[in-house]
Amino acid sequence: MSFSFSAENKDQAQLELTALSNAIDEIKIWLAAANTSQSQEEENLQQAELQISTISKSISTTEQALSETQTEMNVLSARSAQLESEMTVQNALLAQTIRTAYMSGNQSAIKLLLNQQDISKSARMLHYHRLFTESQLASIESFQKVLDETKQVNSELDSKARQLENQQTQLSQKLQSLTESKQRRETALAQLRANIFSRRSELEQLEIDQAELQQLIEQINTAIADIPASGQTSPFIEQRGKLRMPAEGKIISSYGSRYGDGDLRRQGITIGVSEGTPVQAIHSGRVVFADWLRGTGLLLIIDHGEGYMTLYGANQALSKQAGDWVDAGDILATSGRASEITAKQDAEQSQAGLYFEIRHHGEAQNPIDWLAK
Repeated sequence: MSFSFSAENKDQAQLELTALSNAIDEIKIWLAAANTSQSQEEENLQQAELQISTISKSISTTEQALSETQTEMNVLSARSAQLESEMTVQNALLAQTIRTAYMSGNQSAIKLLLNQQDISKSARMLHYHRLFTESQLASIESFQKVLDETKQVNSELDSKARQLENQQTQLSQKLQSLTESKQRRETALAQLRANIFSRRSELEQLEIDQAELQQLIEQINTAIADIPASGQTSPFIEQRGKLRMPAEGKIISSYGSRYGDGDLRRQGITIGVSEGTPVQAIHSGRVVFADWLRGTGLLLIIDHGEGYMTLYGANQALSKQAGDWVDAGDILATSGRASEITAKQDAEQSQAGLYFEIRHHGEAQNPIDWLAK
């Protein structure tokens, strides 16, 4: 993906990249400071979800490698079958050549010459003998080539089979690790809920989570305030009512709806999708945050310029990192579980899903007003 700023002014582009790098560092420093106030249960949850993200990406890479290896094996198997067919034909030709040689009494060129009285006939016989000999050699060489290639193909097939077996073993181990990490996540989440319940501070926890997200947004706005929004294909504001969903699914929690026991309102929507569903960018921009945040889980934030940002939370794994440029439709992450970290655990809270927000200068917008109907 190329952007106009890099072609028009390399010095300016370098300044912008440096400024963005500094901004990302500032955000990371803020996040590190925010994480110092985590409880042990929250730290356990963070570690479990980060492990899930790492393992999920590794599984995706291994599955891709498995697919490529299987494709290579299919090609080699097809070539092996073709060679077997060629070998059958070559074998028959070679057998015919041997029979012909035997029937001719395996006469030498000198013998043929001495046995002929007619010089012109002798010349013809010598010519035929040379052609026959060349044909014999060609048949033998062709058969040997088929044998050599068959041996090479079979060797490659054996190698790919071992490679496939190793990849399948690795995948099995990673899937087991993923299951164990998910179990640790559920344990950490249950312990956190129990801790919140024992302190009778569920509402307080939700308020802290919401405030922390708001502080992150403000920190990002401050950090990137002086960085030009280069590389935009079209202004975000012109896309109102035209944007595609980040993932196709039913909206299971709506913007502005209450949650918790107080008067807290949701500042985004939750889209019900199965775990591992690809999450797509709804518009071009640059990733300014890609990390774990208390209350939101694995979160990715894209800056679209002119104060507009989109937030993709509760992911299982992140495919992009801070500083990356993205186009509309690019895969950002895979969805996880949009569970609220509260003492309660009703049916809605336990559903897999993607949490999605749109912000303008830090103020939450109703995503429904921006998404295509």
